[in-house]
Amino acid sequence: MNAVAVIYVNQHLESLRSANQQDPMASRVAKRSLRSRIAATAAALGIVSTSSDAVVPKLVNYPYGG
Repeated sequence: MNAVAVIYVNQHLESLRSANQQDPMASRVAKRSLRSRIAATAAALGIVSTSSDAVVPKLVNYPYGG
């Protein structure tokens, strides 16, 4: 049973390799950056605030600030 699975996986990998050799640019589709994916997920979850008011107050006259 295990040998049959190995044969099927090897055939599938070989078909992927041959398809990549025929059209090498197909696998290089423009991918979204990690930053844009995180921003989209945060916006979908409602984590990102669209208002101009900051959630964290500004540190004015902070004794340890530089």
